[in-house]
Amino acid sequence: MSFLTWEDNHPAPSEYHEFYDRYISLVTAPNVIQMLIQQGQEVFTLIQQLDYEQSGYRYAEGKWSVKEVIGHLIDNERVMAARALRIARGEQQSLPGYDQDAYVEKARFDQRNLQSLSAEYDAQRNANVSLFNSFTEEQTRGMGTADGKQVSVRALVHIIAGHEQHHLSVLEEKYRLEIFAD
Repeated sequence: MSFLTWEDNHPAPSEYHEFYDRYISLVTAPNVIQMLIQQGQEVFTLIQQLDYEQSGYRYAEGKWSVKEVIGHLIDNERVMAARALRIARGEQQSLPGYDQDAYVEKARFDQRNLQSLSAEYDAQRNANVSLFNSFTEEQTRGMGTADGKQVSVRALVHIIAGHEQHHLSVLEEKYRLEIFAD
């Protein structure tokens, strides 16, 4: 049993449903854990720079506010990490999907302050980086069923990073927030 470094541990297309390629393809870093750590720093910086008005901004009617996007990142990571944990531990049951819009609506992220969201995001990210670093090579290649689709543990970790990269790009492009350091 050996623990891995996550260096060049990209999942094969057979390890996830094609829907997730839109996120996994955004993971260009050779080490997905380092990418998660970097993203965590970017989100922390973003939250510190936001004022009240910016945090409630929506670029179009019916779109999520900046706070809701941050909350969605937290919820999505929590769901994907729970799937990764369960599959890594040998879970054989099919894991359910989730309705992201219903989660955002019920969470009432707009009623929370930024410090609360920042603390939850940081706690979630730090716990998951520790969890993912505890997995063995064999565990990361473990396959399970989530939302009716086959997926590996390492694919789920890459989905978290790619999904966040997607939303950070949307925050920068559509919400006109400066996120990425030059």
